[in-house]
Amino acid sequence: MQNLIIAALLTAAFLGTAHGQIFVANYGSGTIAEFSTSGALINGALISGLSQPGGIAISGNDLFISQRGNGSIAEYTTSGKLVNASLITGLSQPASIAIYGNDLFVANSAGPTSTTAVGEYTLSGATVNASLITGLENPVGVATDGANLYVSAFSGGTVGKYTMSGAAVDVSLISGLQNPDGLALDGNGDIYVSTRNQVGEYTTSGAIVNASLITGGYNSGQGLALDGKGNLFWADNYGGAGGNKIGDYTTSGEVEDASFITGLSNPIGIAVESAPDATSSVCLLGIALAGIGAVRRCIKTGAGLNAGRSAGGTL
Repeated sequence: MQNLIIAALLTAAFLGTAHGQIFVANYGSGTIAEFSTSGALINGALISGLSQPGGIAISGNDLFISQRGNGSIAEYTTSGKLVNASLITGLSQPASIAIYGNDLFVANSAGPTSTTAVGEYTLSGATVNASLITGLENPVGVATDGANLYVSAFSGGTVGKYTMSGAAVDVSLISGLQNPDGLALDGNGDIYVSTRNQVGEYTTSGAIVNASLITGGYNSGQGLALDGKGNLFWADNYGGAGGNKIGDYTTSGEVEDASFITGLSNPIGIAVESAPDATSSVCLLGIALAGIGAVRRCIKTGAGLNAGRSAGGTL
């Protein structure tokens, strides 16, 4: 009987609410497009009328979108319904967004080095610290693993590591990069960094795993996003032939489809909706069943770490 209960709960945890979409911020057309995880178009203009959208992130059923044109963060539901067009205002060309818990981190990409900053806000739009991290050289990418923040400095050629309270751990954790942009973190302690024409893989302590993990075919690589199945999506913002696309790769650098999604308008940010979050599902199941001896510990599958997080980019 216990085995039947366990099988039923496992099925519900992994299949019962399975869904998931890919959301892409089109800087050129001012839209958010929605696609299935197989790359099929669902809605080319799920959200329209945006002012140069760049970064995009998901929390629950809500999308948070940075608008460089008017220096704001807007909030919509994942079905495209407006929640708050001016959730956060007064920003300086906000680029990417990272979310952890109830906190939203924004990389402000414009302004002199002394004023360019990563700011921290609540998901309801309240300011926690607008200058959480300062002195950056054109920060465009921000990502978090819950313990630290990682910020790419486009002009400085570096990725820096900071505590969640903004203290510097290593301002040049990774250096010597050519215009680093989008960032993505996996569940194994690795960080993926988009540069103009390649993606590199590093540990979160800064060691090189593969500086040229993905190469070729891109002219203006920007946003990165990981899904729970180990797919790495990479945006090519280039408006000419061969650009305006999202490529699909494995975390080992293998090409799944270099033109996974095409026909976009200067895409920057990518966000992947969890379908479902396998890490949290299995751990919750482990807690629930431990009392009857079915599951003794949580099993980490690596699916949940990047759910709802995305790094945008810069033009």
